[in-house]
Amino acid sequence: MGIVRPKEWTQDLPDGFTVEVVLKTFLSKIVSFSVVLLKDGQCISRYDTTHGFAHRDVLGQKNASPLRKIKYTMRLTEVFNYARKDFAQNYAKHYEYYQNH
Repeated sequence: MGIVRPKEWTQDLPDGFTVEVVLKTFLSKIVSFSVVLLKDGQCISRYDTTHGFAHRDVLGQKNASPLRKIKYTMRLTEVFNYARKDFAQNYAKHYEYYQNH
């Protein structure tokens, strides 16, 4: 019988940004994840599987709730890898959007 294996780590990015990652696998396949972009302890944007599907919550500093959810139909592994790459490359763009909304 397989075991769900949780892993957590932090990836440091330039300019004081970090990405917090939580990954759960079962038999080496992703079953859930959370990839969160942070600046000074504030959540700027996040990809996760909280509602039973892979999506990105688009956040703004003027709103308490997400502005919108972007749903992805790719496999969880593809969305997980895309999320990490997106935040590593586009953290400043996401932060600018967050500050203006």
